[in-house]
Amino acid sequence: MSNNKLKLVISSAYASIITIVFVVIITVWAELSMPLKDWLKNFSGHHWTSKSIFSISIYIVATLVLCLLPNKYSDGHIKRSLELVLIVTLLGIVTITLFFTGHHFQIF
Repeated sequence: MSNNKLKLVISSAYASIITIVFVVIITVWAELSMPLKDWLKNFSGHHWTSKSIFSISIYIVATLVLCLLPNKYSDGHIKRSLELVLIVTLLGIVTITLFFTGHHFQIF
């Protein structure tokens, strides 16, 4: 694979990780903070729409910034970066599931 394509794939994977972490944090934070949830609602009309707009923006900016950084990647980096995306995705799912389960049962 050419170095530019390799760089784009790996940058996209790391941008995905950054975006997933953002979504998990903003989701939990907005549920615990009514001022933040209200601000998100006022931004676009619905808090989920605002989170989506910010998520897309973060992903695009992070991909571009990471792509522009001077890095030398090998094919082994693709496997590692995609494994990290999978791990972070699963951790995000578990975190949000546990949070909303606890929230439903009024643990917090």
